[in-house]
Amino acid sequence: MVVWRVIRGFFKGLWRGLSIFNKIIMTLVPLVVTLYLVVVVMLAFNQVAPEPVPERAALLINPNGVLVENPSPLEPIEALMQDGGAEVLVFRVKKAIKEAAEDDRITALVMDLEALNGPSISHVQELKAAIEVFKTAGKPVIATGDYYSQSQYLLASQANHVLLHPEGGIEVSGFAVYRNYVRQLLDNVYLTMNVFRVGESKSAVEPYLRDDMSNLEREVVGQWLGDVWRSYTQLVEVPRQMESGFVDQFINEFPDRLEISGGDAAALMLEAGFVDELVTHSQRDEMLADWVGATDDDGHWVSVSVSDYLAAREAENEIEETNPRIAVIPIEGELIPGESGRGFAGSDTVVAQLERALEQPDLRAVVLRINSPGGSVFASEVIRQKILEIKAQDLPVVASMGSVAASGGYYIAADADEIWAQPSTITGSIGVFAAFPTVEKLYQWAGVTPDGVSTSSLATAARLDTGVNDTGRRIINSMISNVYDDFVTLVALGRSQTWDEINAVAGGRVWSGEDALAVGLVDSLGGLQAALDSAASRAEIEDFDTLYIGTPISPEQRFFEQVGRELGQVNMPGSSVLDRLSQQLAPFIRLSDSLQDPANMYLRCLECGGF
Repeated sequence: MVVWRVIRGFFKGLWRGLSIFNKIIMTLVPLVVTLYLVVVVMLAFNQVAPEPVPERAALLINPNGVLVENPSPLEPIEALMQDGGAEVLVFRVKKAIKEAAEDDRITALVMDLEALNGPSISHVQELKAAIEVFKTAGKPVIATGDYYSQSQYLLASQANHVLLHPEGGIEVSGFAVYRNYVRQLLDNVYLTMNVFRVGESKSAVEPYLRDDMSNLEREVVGQWLGDVWRSYTQLVEVPRQMESGFVDQFINEFPDRLEISGGDAAALMLEAGFVDELVTHSQRDEMLADWVGATDDDGHWVSVSVSDYLAAREAENEIEETNPRIAVIPIEGELIPGESGRGFAGSDTVVAQLERALEQPDLRAVVLRINSPGGSVFASEVIRQKILEIKAQDLPVVASMGSVAASGGYYIAADADEIWAQPSTITGSIGVFAAFPTVEKLYQWAGVTPDGVSTSSLATAARLDTGVNDTGRRIINSMISNVYDDFVTLVALGRSQTWDEINAVAGGRVWSGEDALAVGLVDSLGGLQAALDSAASRAEIEDFDTLYIGTPISPEQRFFEQVGRELGQVNMPGSSVLDRLSQQLAPFIRLSDSLQDPANMYLRCLECGGF
């Protein structure tokens, strides 16, 4: 009995202690979380009032996320859960660099790119122009990092001084386009992918029909991919003062060079001229302090971020704009009917942006900044019709192509008065396809026999259980042939060429911007500024103000994005693995989400990646 009382007393005490501990946890945890959120909210609100620019400081380019030309509307929870990986507007970075070049308070430009996702070649070409303005002002441009991805290094190479950690490295390996061919898989799971296309080179549907890349597709991709890679190597070789062709030679010799260097990748990059110095973090900070010419109380070099700098500049500049205006409408992402979302350009949203442009006082021209692989036929046509309405008001419309303006992206550019592209722009892909699965083979394998009565063959033209009959095939082929004919016709009219001339370079074939110029699909090569200057010339104006009309972002989203950035300092264990997995799955998820055309017909370039 004594033993039993001791045991019972022990467990009673243990239970009492656990109950007290539970009450403490249940009270303290919500209290700590609440206090933390209050601090975060206060920090978010503090961002509203911009601080003045220091007397001497570096402009710091350290984007955490992806460079975009149009912000994505997000739900509050989506904005809150971005974990610091937000969207960074290219035109704001470019604007900050140009203004800083003329600001005596900014003594240097520092690029810390390790948290940057990308950028694309077209984004680098846009930022390069601003960086050259900064260099011309006699101010140093410094890139610093422990590791540079291939795309990050492309931007870093535009700096006067590229710094690398002695244990770091740089990825320079070239481009590759690989796709997963699933014909055998579809046979194995008894799934039929019904494919209809117009255009011999409309390879978006090849993975459903073949087990490998066709010779024609290999030739087409090899041509435009080679052009894009040449744009990359030239962008690196010129500012790094390398001989033409050096990057290719270095890649081919990399295993031998690495063995000779004893496996020291950083030393090899220094020897080859990709970087200027190998420095530890403390050495880097000392060098930056010298370049900037100012340190804070802790001895750290003084810097101001792009967002803080622009906010301070906007607070300083209260002069009213009086020049004529040219509106820039960014059309970014896959084209879908309805509203825009992350990675998608909704036709209703784009039309609303065009209408907002028309409401601006003293509007003289419109520039379409297109970065889209296409998408829904319906969405493309809705946007094109609005562009025609603008042209009917005697306003010049100029198209400026970013990384990709293919299929539907080219469709909405075709009626512009002038089309500008970068040499690395992926464009063309004038073709149309329809594709959807049916499971009649699965039913046969399972021993299920669909049967019934219909009033016409049209009623059973396309069913999930019986597939597509001859009537259905005739209808679908007729519809996509009509869309293709209309596509070629409108391009021929817009480009002042014959139907046969455009058809000869259409057929779904993808072109680089350089080749598109040669075959007459674009008018000139150049970036956004060149397109703006051309629009001003057409409008017969010299001085003008550029008005960017992107997707409206609510105050709630901006607030939650700021809170998300503060909360993003705390990362989940293993998040990097999840991030890599999500990046692998993203194209498949995005493709699924983009199939929203009411007639299931698409002007889309699936093979067009962001280069």
